[in-house]
Amino acid sequence: MKESATLAVAAKAAALKAAGKPVIGFGVGEPDFDTPAPIREAAKRALDAGMTRYAPTPGDKAVREAVARKLQVENGIACKPEHVTLTAGAKHAIAMCMQTLLQFGAGDEVILPTPAWVSYKPLIELYGGRCVEVPSTVELGFRLDVAAIERAITPHTRAIILNSPSNPCGVVQPQQVMRELCDMLARHAHVTIVSDEIYEKLIYPEVQPDVVHVSPGADPRLAGRTITVNGMSKAFAMTGWRVGYIAAPGDEGRFAKEVIKLQGQLTNSIPTFIMPAVVEALTNGAASVEQMRKAFAARAQLTHRLLAAVPRLRNTPSSGAFYAFPCVRECMGLRTSAGRVIDSAQTFAEALLEESLVALVPGEDFGDCARSNIRVSFACSEQQITEGLGRLKAFVEALR
Repeated sequence: MKESATLAVAAKAAALKAAGKPVIGFGVGEPDFDTPAPIREAAKRALDAGMTRYAPTPGDKAVREAVARKLQVENGIACKPEHVTLTAGAKHAIAMCMQTLLQFGAGDEVILPTPAWVSYKPLIELYGGRCVEVPSTVELGFRLDVAAIERAITPHTRAIILNSPSNPCGVVQPQQVMRELCDMLARHAHVTIVSDEIYEKLIYPEVQPDVVHVSPGADPRLAGRTITVNGMSKAFAMTGWRVGYIAAPGDEGRFAKEVIKLQGQLTNSIPTFIMPAVVEALTNGAASVEQMRKAFAARAQLTHRLLAAVPRLRNTPSSGAFYAFPCVRECMGLRTSAGRVIDSAQTFAEALLEESLVALVPGEDFGDCARSNIRVSFACSEQQITEGLGRLKAFVEALR
């Protein structure tokens, strides 16, 4: 396995900052907001109340009820508390889904529309599956190619991983595309849908007026074989809390029972005193989420406006999450002011960090189709966005 590209960039940027360099980081997908005070206070009260002992592996009754209620009301997913388990972040949730679904030596395949988050492919392969990439492009606005996905389905297809809003593309799949995808998947009863909805609350009608989030698990035809993954990290600014969750109501919760069995051998529950904070967030956190969402929407607009002004770059406006994913293909073959040849997204990112002190993530690890792209995370202040993308523009303009 390779190191996570996003974490590797963060480590390089941190080392330069520690050496006193004025690095601007667009690498890590982490909100720059503090966790809202009521959520923090709920955890403090739980600690003071002595909630420091073991809890049931999938979480206590109150937190599972809160997650199930959220999925029922907000997502239209027919889900009961016993179909839910709380995990050590959404990454842990995806890992356990793959470990439960896939069998070594069975030839299991998992379809992955790309560009896609850097950890999906390694996790598929780690647990014995073969990752089948189905690419999209900046020219298509990174929309899913439903016909191409259907052509990729074989008798060995075990699952498909979906992620909308998308990391790294920063796009929400249009309703029509999601309808076509669900219609197609309804014809292939052997395919399990793993829907990673970690960015669901970060969508921007300010950028794309008709944008909405669609949960495949709400479609009655797919409900029995859809595993919904979500968590608290992005929308609630709770990255360091490490809270994700899995909801799998199909077949009377059979998958949920199996993944909870696995979890009991791996991590057991998340920390007990965090559970009341999750309940508080899901029950009363909407206003705080909306405040942060509006800030991200403004940053999305600013980021696209500044990237659109950079020569040789092509960018799709971000309608969700907090990423832009511009194409730098027209920079290939050129030299930086320090004499370095740009021959890949990797060398572009390395040169930009070394020569202009701007950290972002090269596209190679997001899929074969993303080798000419870079990921810019705008989960930072507008001042940093303006300064950092100004340096990026100057860097590109100096290429010869």
